[in-house]
Amino acid sequence: MNLNKLVVFFTLFLFSCSNHIIQAEEIKPEKLKCGSSSSTNFYKNNGVFTYDDKNFTEKLRLLDGNLKKESFNFLYITEPKSSGGYTLELLKIVKKRNKHKLYFKELKPAEGSGNIAAITATYCLLKIENLNKFKVYIDNE
Repeated sequence: MNLNKLVVFFTLFLFSCSNHIIQAEEIKPEKLKCGSSSSTNFYKNNGVFTYDDKNFTEKLRLLDGNLKKESFNFLYITEPKSSGGYTLELLKIVKKRNKHKLYFKELKPAEGSGNIAAITATYCLLKIENLNKFKVYIDNE
């Protein structure tokens, strides 16, 4: 009889513990647009911008006057580079609890390639559902 109670107790205990393990899920953005810009006004203030930031709408306008603030809620701009040819790609977004982890990879131009001799910065615009807390990770190639 005590063995049965012990088995039931451990079963409930293990089930209870497994319910508290929070699984991370990979999510896809609703919208994604990546590119580069040589506009000094665009990249002189770089980093992360969200829908609520006062500069968000201005950054969109500098990229393309037709972009609407409602279409995106996250913008990441890299530090300026001394030439063109760099690209930024979104590797994945992982959501765990209420925190998004965004993983990007910045690719250098191919060696010997003819690129614009101007200061440029790469960027990615995203629309992510329920974006609250986030952390950005960059892999530089």
